[in-house]
Amino acid sequence: MDVQLPATKSRRVRRNVQVGAVVLALAVLTVVAAQLAGRPPSISGDELWTARVTHGEFVHEIAGTGTLVAPEIRSITNRSDGLVERVAVLPGHPVEPNDVLVELSSPQLAYDLEDALWEFESAEAEERLRRAQAADRLLDLRASVAIAEAEYTTANLESEVKTALGESQIVSALEIQQAQIRAEQLLERLQAERAKLERYPETRAAEDAAAEAGLAQKRQRVRRLEEQVGDLNVRAGVTGIVQEVNVEVGERVAAGTDIARIVNPELLIARVRISERDVARVLVGQAVRLELGRDTIAGRVSRIDPTVRERFVTLDIDLIDRPKTPPRPDTTVTARIELARVADALLVDRPVQLRDDATDVSVFRLAGDGNSAERVSIEVGRISSRQVEILNGLEPGDEIILSDVGDWSDEPVVRIR
Repeated sequence: MDVQLPATKSRRVRRNVQVGAVVLALAVLTVVAAQLAGRPPSISGDELWTARVTHGEFVHEIAGTGTLVAPEIRSITNRSDGLVERVAVLPGHPVEPNDVLVELSSPQLAYDLEDALWEFESAEAEERLRRAQAADRLLDLRASVAIAEAEYTTANLESEVKTALGESQIVSALEIQQAQIRAEQLLERLQAERAKLERYPETRAAEDAAAEAGLAQKRQRVRRLEEQVGDLNVRAGVTGIVQEVNVEVGERVAAGTDIARIVNPELLIARVRISERDVARVLVGQAVRLELGRDTIAGRVSRIDPTVRERFVTLDIDLIDRPKTPPRPDTTVTARIELARVADALLVDRPVQLRDDATDVSVFRLAGDGNSAERVSIEVGRISSRQVEILNGLEPGDEIILSDVGDWSDEPVVRIR
């Protein structure tokens, strides 16, 4: 026969069971939480960049970035005022000396040229008339000399005849004297006419020189204006590549305006910046490896700027080789300056967090299974832009994390998931 428990006792049993279950659950959660709290933090393996320690040749180098620049830049200016009618080139266009860069127009210049041409043609016509008159004047002088010679000859004969007749007292002494005086006067006239004729070439040369000077002045003005009109087509003048064009269509420019700039693409140098700390180890003449996109060429340090600007020093590097792709000014370039080579060294790729002046650094070394990494301290030697020399703390074959793990730098171990 079953005995029925009182209702109060049944409720008490159920409540005790529920409390026990809650206590058990809390205990389990506490144990799990304690275990989770003691586990190392985890890092996604997809976000990690690692490298393996190896033996090999260590190239001690420093790197800097910059651009290709052209030491020879030709500034093209216009010689005449004008209005820009057409811009024939754009930056990057190759040009030859006779290529037109910009076309200008100047109505005033065209009017001045027309006026100068009219003055020159008028002066030429006047010069032709003057030369014809000068030739006529020469003929007149020759005729005057001939007339004077004829008159003198006649008067001289008459004087001689009267002198002879005077000896026979046929002609009076007065008539003889008059004849002699007339002959002397005509002789003086003849001598004067001959002197004019003799001086004529000298006088003619002086007149011609003065006339030619005036004509040359007008001719030169015409040529100058023709050159100015021709200069309205602004030409390159040199072979090169247009670096910049500084005018626009419709703009009015004065003579001497910087119209465009042309660079010589055959003469380019790399101009890079190196930190003031590293530049102390750089010398003029040192070998450089230049990276221009996919091309890598050899170079040599040619100049070191003595001034530090914003903690950097500028270097000029001559290009020894020519890249496969024709270089252009302002192309970005990375310069790697070789300081020394070590034939056999323990080395690894450079960790992100490693400073250039560091001697000791902590890195995470991967465990054999690759599921975790422990923090170890290593001693480093020479530091290059890509690799670092290991003096102590790692062995060949060790794999370390190169990525920035600053958030876990104080953790002894990290898990890799």
